[in-house]
Amino acid sequence: MKDREIIARQLDRSPQGLIGVPHRCRFGYPTVITTRPLIRKEGGFELFPTLYWLSCPRRVETLSRIEAEGYINKLEEELNSKPKLKEKYENQVEDYVRQREKLLTEEDRKFIENRGLERALKKGIGGIEDIEHLKCLHLHVAHQLAGENVIGEILIDRFQLEDCPSEDVICDRFTKDKESGYD
Repeated sequence: MKDREIIARQLDRSPQGLIGVPHRCRFGYPTVITTRPLIRKEGGFELFPTLYWLSCPRRVETLSRIEAEGYINKLEEELNSKPKLKEKYENQVEDYVRQREKLLTEEDRKFIENRGLERALKKGIGGIEDIEHLKCLHLHVAHQLAGENVIGEILIDRFQLEDCPSEDVICDRFTKDKESGYD
């Protein structure tokens, strides 16, 4: 089964603007995908400020639960009370923005200029403008797995966000379903 098919099953939809897979689990399945900042769609383009997208079903489920419990507020308090942590995070967000800008084609840049969307691409992880706030823990973990993100690192360490156990590899189910003819 090809990556694109596995990712579609992981996300329960076809991946948009897929560029590559910067991180895989120990079983070889995609855990993070890289997406284009500007996605070509029927009738034009759509700005997509998410560079790294978490596709691992196990991690997505765990992080959804952590978010639902209000952990973003706790991390914001921690981030804003520790100057060194905040400085490191700010530098990583700036690097994230630079990485995203490098992926733009000349055509993308013209489209963005013509629509006055330059400011939108200066936004941080998850489209956040205010560095004092966080959004979507999934994106921070994806960024950490693909590169460096101190918030993602904290989450991975505190919640043991690891690969599936050998006896229950979620993505194996996708390939077995396909082989058996069930969708």
